[in-house]
Amino acid sequence: MVVALAVVACAGLALVGLVHTAGGRSAAMGAGGVALAEAPTSAAGATSDAARTEQPRRTRAPSTSADPGYAAIVEDEAYWVSTAQLTCTGDGAGAIAEARIVGTGLVSVHPYEANIGARAMVAAGGRYLPMVRHWIDWYLSKLNAPDTSGVDGTVYDYDYDPVTCAGRFQQRPGSPVVPTYDSTDAYAGTFLTLVAEYARADPAAARALDTAAVRAGLVRVADAIGATRKPSGLTAATPTYDAEYLLDNVEAQRGLADYAWLLDTVFGDPAAASARAAEAAAMRDAVERVLWTGSHSPGLYAVAADRLDPSWDVWFPDSLAQLWPVMAGLGDQSRRSALWTGFSARWPGWQDSTPAYGTISPDHDPNSSVAYAAAVLGDGAALDAYLRSSQARWIDTGRPPPWTVDDSGFRALAAQVGLGR
Repeated sequence: MVVALAVVACAGLALVGLVHTAGGRSAAMGAGGVALAEAPTSAAGATSDAARTEQPRRTRAPSTSADPGYAAIVEDEAYWVSTAQLTCTGDGAGAIAEARIVGTGLVSVHPYEANIGARAMVAAGGRYLPMVRHWIDWYLSKLNAPDTSGVDGTVYDYDYDPVTCAGRFQQRPGSPVVPTYDSTDAYAGTFLTLVAEYARADPAAARALDTAAVRAGLVRVADAIGATRKPSGLTAATPTYDAEYLLDNVEAQRGLADYAWLLDTVFGDPAAASARAAEAAAMRDAVERVLWTGSHSPGLYAVAADRLDPSWDVWFPDSLAQLWPVMAGLGDQSRRSALWTGFSARWPGWQDSTPAYGTISPDHDPNSSVAYAAAVLGDGAALDAYLRSSQARWIDTGRPPPWTVDDSGFRALAAQVGLGR
């Protein structure tokens, strides 16, 4: 689950140069430990009026001492993600770039980040739901058949001209003719979760998903997860990178579980739903057996099958990775609470991070994924502190790099949980 983040994203990066700071990326290395030299192009370049049609702005509602403005935050983050979506006509139509499109230069599309960012638009609902469907259609239109490793149903990262919608897949560093992605299991898992959340948000729109083309595409996406499954029961990040990451596997099993719900509830296929649910359950069992019970550090998940010595003293991936099972509801409540307590004790100032591109640290990562974990665990004080602090330090300053659309997705999801308290 990680994007070569100079941006964040999925853990599909080599831990040696892991970039995916889980919704808090940083920028350092891409897959294989290749340094990422620049900030996201869509954040750095700027866009002419011809490049996109701006959505009407909403005035932010004032917050109260008890409410940092949950509803307004959901709306605001959804709007910002919508400004990262290509509105031109052509191959890139519907794609969601890493950050708001503010120029005419090429913009980078990382499907992992976009899948999470689009959930901000699902949370806001209404006028944003058709935009989510446009992203879903773009993703399904880009399924490899197969990719350069022979795996069907994967999706590459892309670069696009936001004016003409012309673009092409990004190349693997050092191999200009070889396409690249940071992970295959997490891209697929987060996409399946997005489609299910979209269906839950709008039953009418869900019925429109029930076509032969969409159903066939979703089968291919789900099968891409199993394509890298190892004897351990865990999936490898990509067909050519065997690391079995905690973050990726948590997202992949969640995606399969959500797909099972979609098959049963929307597509009316209980047999297929049962099979996918069993597949998800097997992955959860593997996470428990290999990464929890097999961890050499009692009370902490291993960050990967070959990294069994996690430490609270390591921000990323060790500490941040503990929050993914928390967000996904893995383990019992006492375990999840203990993990949150341990994280909060070791990293007490995470709510007050400030922008600084090119670093991986609690002081300069966006940390919206941490806020979502706080919300899920019911730590309202930490959630509200983050939402207020990030408003001043990140949002009001224009969401500078390393903020990307997945950070907006996590911030919206955190505020949505707060709204429902």
